[in-house]
Amino acid sequence: MVTYDDKPTPAGTPSSASIAARQFSSILLIALLYTAATPFSPFSWLLGPVANSGSYLFDRLLAGILLFCAFYFQWRLASLRRNLVIVLPLPGGETTRVRNGRLETVADPQIWLWQTKDYWHFALSEAAALLLAEFVAGEMIRRVIVSAVLLGVWVLGWSATPVSYKRWAWEHIKAYLFVLVLDEVRRIGWGGGGGGRRGRARW
Repeated sequence: MVTYDDKPTPAGTPSSASIAARQFSSILLIALLYTAATPFSPFSWLLGPVANSGSYLFDRLLAGILLFCAFYFQWRLASLRRNLVIVLPLPGGETTRVRNGRLETVADPQIWLWQTKDYWHFALSEAAALLLAEFVAGEMIRRVIVSAVLLGVWVLGWSATPVSYKRWAWEHIKAYLFVLVLDEVRRIGWGGGGGGRRGRARW
């Protein structure tokens, strides 16, 4: 559940020039995220080397979607002109509500207010983390940092994206996945892999 705060931020609604600067910075962050994330094989990171598990299939189907959706979310966050109330489905307290004429005890969701003035703090923190992942940290630390950044971008960007955009994207993603699944079926059925184990060094 996402609602928008109609009141301007204390510092005022971002101007067009400010939005343009944020959008330009988001392009730089997208490039940095792509650089730090690749090779991006999140399911192999969790399940083990692709040569020894079936994680290659999930990476092939979903890794690109996860990463490129994060690119869009990055742009979406930079384009926000109003505060955003984010309801996180995390364990919290309990509250009593009336539902269908009855009192029920339900979980009280965690609510967080994203303010447009927070953008630059978020962008600078993300840039610092990605630079650390790319140029300083080892491979395991790189994966942890990239995963954390992607999780944050997804949580914020998903909440900032209108439902109509999500539905449009989902229709196209389904078509994309259908083509990939057909290609994988063809590859398996007609021996596109050559009948041998894959010799990939992506772990």
